[in-house]
Amino acid sequence: MERLTELEHEPARALAAEYMHEADILLGRLPRPVARHYRREVELRVIDALNGGRNASAETVARALDLVGPPGYYLPSEIGGQAARQAARTLNPRRVVEALRYGAMSGPGTAAAVSVLGLLYVAAAFAIIAGIARLISPDAAGVYQLANGAYVLGLGGNYPEARDVLGILFVPLSWAFGAGLYMALTQLLPVLIRERSRRR
Repeated sequence: MERLTELEHEPARALAAEYMHEADILLGRLPRPVARHYRREVELRVIDALNGGRNASAETVARALDLVGPPGYYLPSEIGGQAARQAARTLNPRRVVEALRYGAMSGPGTAAAVSVLGLLYVAAAFAIIAGIARLISPDAAGVYQLANGAYVLGLGGNYPEARDVLGILFVPLSWAFGAGLYMALTQLLPVLIRERSRRR
Protein backbone atom coordinates (compact mmCIF):
# COMPACT_ATOMS: atom_id res chain seq x y z
CA MET A 1 0.00 0.00 0.00
CA GLU A 2 1.39 3.38 -1.07
CA ARG A 3 -1.45 5.65 0.08
CA LEU A 4 -3.91 5.54 2.94
CA THR A 5 -6.68 6.17 0.42
CA GLU A 6 -6.02 2.60 -0.80
CA LEU A 7 -7.47 1.12 2.39
CA GLU A 8 -10.27 -1.19 1.34
CA HIS A 9 -12.74 -0.56 4.19
CA GLU A 10 -14.58 2.76 4.32
CA PRO A 11 -14.51 3.12 8.16
CA ALA A 12 -10.75 2.53 8.09
CA ARG A 13 -10.30 5.14 5.34
CA ALA A 14 -12.41 7.61 7.33
CA LEU A 15 -10.21 7.21 10.41
CA ALA A 16 -7.07 7.65 8.33
CA ALA A 17 -8.52 10.71 6.58
CA GLU A 18 -9.40 12.32 9.91
CA TYR A 19 -5.87 11.71 11.15
CA MET A 20 -4.35 13.24 8.03
CA HIS A 21 -6.68 16.23 8.37
CA GLU A 22 -5.20 16.87 11.83
CA ALA A 23 -1.75 16.81 10.26
CA ASP A 24 -2.86 19.19 7.49
CA ILE A 25 -4.02 21.73 10.08
CA LEU A 26 -0.59 21.69 11.74
CA LEU A 27 1.17 21.95 8.37
CA GLY A 28 -0.99 24.78 7.09
CA ARG A 29 1.54 27.54 7.84
CA LEU A 30 4.40 25.89 5.98
CA PRO A 31 5.29 26.48 2.31
CA ARG A 32 3.46 23.96 0.15
CA PRO A 33 6.50 21.88 -0.89
CA VAL A 34 7.62 21.58 2.75
CA ALA A 35 4.09 20.77 3.90
CA ARG A 36 3.80 18.06 1.24
CA HIS A 37 7.06 16.53 2.43
CA TYR A 38 5.95 16.32 6.05
CA ARG A 39 2.47 15.12 5.07
CA ARG A 40 4.02 12.25 3.16
CA GLU A 41 6.23 11.45 6.15
CA VAL A 42 3.13 11.25 8.35
CA GLU A 43 1.35 9.03 5.85
CA LEU A 44 4.31 6.68 5.54
CA ARG A 45 4.53 6.46 9.32
CA VAL A 46 0.92 5.28 9.51
CA ILE A 47 1.37 2.86 6.60
CA ASP A 48 4.41 1.42 8.35
CA ALA A 49 2.39 0.96 11.56
CA LEU A 50 -0.21 -0.92 9.49
CA ASN A 51 2.52 -3.06 7.88
CA GLY A 52 1.18 -1.91 4.53
CA GLY A 53 -2.04 -3.88 4.87
CA ARG A 54 -4.81 -2.59 2.60
CA ASN A 55 -7.48 -4.74 4.19
CA ALA A 56 -6.95 -3.34 7.71
CA SER A 57 -10.15 -2.91 9.68
CA ALA A 58 -11.15 0.29 11.46
CA GLU A 59 -10.05 -1.27 14.75
CA THR A 60 -6.62 -2.11 13.32
CA VAL A 61 -6.25 1.43 11.96
CA ALA A 62 -7.28 2.89 15.33
CA ARG A 63 -4.61 0.79 17.10
CA ALA A 64 -1.99 1.84 14.55
CA LEU A 65 -2.87 5.53 14.95
CA ASP A 66 -2.67 5.19 18.72
CA LEU A 67 0.76 3.59 18.35
CA VAL A 68 2.01 6.39 16.10
CA GLY A 69 0.51 9.08 18.32
CA PRO A 70 -1.44 12.21 17.36
CA PRO A 71 0.23 14.56 14.86
CA GLY A 72 0.29 17.28 17.49
CA TYR A 73 2.56 15.12 19.63
CA TYR A 74 5.45 14.70 17.23
CA LEU A 75 5.01 17.03 14.21
CA PRO A 76 5.73 20.40 15.91
CA SER A 77 8.93 19.15 17.54
CA GLU A 78 10.03 17.43 14.32
CA ILE A 79 9.42 20.52 12.19
CA GLY A 80 10.91 22.83 14.82
CA GLY A 81 13.96 20.61 15.28
CA GLN A 82 14.72 20.40 11.58
CA ALA A 83 14.14 24.13 11.09
CA ALA A 84 16.47 24.84 14.03
CA ARG A 85 19.25 22.76 12.47
CA GLN A 86 18.77 24.46 9.10
CA ALA A 87 18.79 27.87 10.79
CA ALA A 88 22.06 27.06 12.57
CA ARG A 89 23.64 26.08 9.25
CA THR A 90 22.34 28.94 7.12
CA LEU A 91 21.40 31.71 9.62
CA ASN A 92 18.22 32.12 7.57
CA PRO A 93 15.70 34.28 9.52
CA ARG A 94 12.79 32.40 7.95
CA ARG A 95 14.06 29.12 9.40
CA VAL A 96 14.52 30.86 12.76
CA VAL A 97 10.88 31.99 12.79
CA GLU A 98 9.76 28.51 11.74
CA ALA A 99 11.80 26.87 14.50
CA LEU A 100 10.43 29.26 17.14
CA ARG A 101 6.83 28.89 15.96
CA TYR A 102 6.77 25.10 15.96
CA GLY A 103 9.09 24.83 18.94
CA ALA A 104 6.55 26.78 20.98
CA MET A 105 3.97 24.12 20.11
CA SER A 106 6.19 21.22 21.23
CA GLY A 107 5.47 21.36 24.95
CA PRO A 108 5.55 23.63 28.03
CA GLY A 109 9.30 23.28 28.60
CA THR A 110 10.26 24.12 25.04
CA ALA A 111 7.64 26.87 24.89
CA ALA A 112 9.25 28.59 27.89
CA ALA A 113 12.69 28.39 26.27
CA VAL A 114 11.28 29.71 23.00
CA SER A 115 9.73 32.68 24.84
CA VAL A 116 13.12 33.64 26.27
CA LEU A 117 14.79 33.14 22.89
CA GLY A 118 12.16 35.31 21.24
CA LEU A 119 12.88 38.17 23.63
CA LEU A 120 16.61 37.86 22.97
CA TYR A 121 16.03 37.89 19.21
CA VAL A 122 14.03 41.09 19.69
CA ALA A 123 17.01 42.57 21.55
CA ALA A 124 19.30 41.62 18.65
CA ALA A 125 16.95 43.25 16.14
CA PHE A 126 16.63 46.32 18.35
CA ALA A 127 20.42 46.76 18.48
CA ILE A 128 20.70 46.64 14.69
CA ILE A 129 17.78 49.04 14.23
CA ALA A 130 19.23 51.43 16.81
CA GLY A 131 22.50 51.50 14.85
CA ILE A 132 20.66 52.28 11.64
CA ALA A 133 18.70 55.03 13.39
CA ARG A 134 21.90 56.57 14.75
CA LEU A 135 23.41 56.52 11.28
CA ILE A 136 20.42 58.49 10.00
CA SER A 137 20.23 60.95 12.90
CA PRO A 138 22.91 61.71 15.56
CA ASP A 139 20.19 62.20 18.17
CA ALA A 140 18.32 58.97 17.44
CA ALA A 141 20.28 56.63 19.71
CA GLY A 142 23.47 56.36 21.72
CA VAL A 143 25.11 55.59 25.04
CA TYR A 144 25.07 58.63 27.31
CA GLN A 145 26.66 59.60 30.61
CA LEU A 146 24.33 61.56 32.86
CA ALA A 147 25.34 64.33 35.24
CA ASN A 148 25.32 61.90 38.17
CA GLY A 149 27.82 59.64 36.36
CA ALA A 150 25.31 56.95 35.36
CA TYR A 151 25.40 55.47 31.86
CA VAL A 152 22.19 54.92 29.91
CA LEU A 153 21.11 53.78 26.45
CA GLY A 154 19.23 56.77 25.11
CA LEU A 155 16.74 56.87 22.24
CA GLY A 156 15.12 59.74 20.42
CA GLY A 157 17.21 62.51 21.97
CA ASN A 158 15.83 62.04 25.48
CA TYR A 159 19.09 63.12 27.13
CA PRO A 160 20.06 66.45 25.51
CA GLU A 161 22.25 67.49 28.46
CA ALA A 162 24.10 64.18 28.76
CA ARG A 163 27.49 63.36 27.24
CA ASP A 164 27.46 61.11 24.19
CA VAL A 165 30.04 58.48 25.17
CA LEU A 166 30.51 56.52 21.95
CA GLY A 167 29.59 58.99 19.25
CA ILE A 168 29.48 57.47 15.78
CA LEU A 169 31.15 54.32 17.15
CA PHE A 170 27.72 53.40 18.48
CA VAL A 171 26.75 52.35 14.94
CA PRO A 172 29.32 49.56 14.33
CA LEU A 173 29.21 48.46 17.96
CA SER A 174 25.43 48.11 18.02
CA TRP A 175 25.52 46.25 14.70
CA ALA A 176 28.24 43.93 15.96
CA PHE A 177 26.30 43.27 19.16
CA GLY A 178 23.05 42.59 17.31
CA ALA A 179 24.64 40.36 14.70
CA GLY A 180 26.71 38.51 17.29
CA LEU A 181 23.69 37.90 19.50
CA TYR A 182 21.65 36.69 16.51
CA MET A 183 24.37 34.25 15.47
CA ALA A 184 24.86 32.95 19.01
CA LEU A 185 21.15 32.42 19.55
CA THR A 186 20.75 30.69 16.19
CA GLN A 187 23.59 28.28 16.97
CA LEU A 188 21.83 27.53 20.27
CA LEU A 189 18.49 26.75 18.61
CA PRO A 190 19.18 23.04 17.84
CA VAL A 191 20.14 22.48 21.47
CA LEU A 192 16.88 23.88 22.84
CA ILE A 193 14.49 22.80 20.08
CA ARG A 194 14.86 19.10 19.43
CA GLU A 195 12.71 16.37 17.93
CA ARG A 196 10.81 14.06 20.21
CA SER A 197 11.10 10.32 19.79
CA ARG A 198 8.84 9.06 17.05
CA ARG A 199 6.99 6.59 19.23
CA ARG A 200 5.51 7.15 22.67
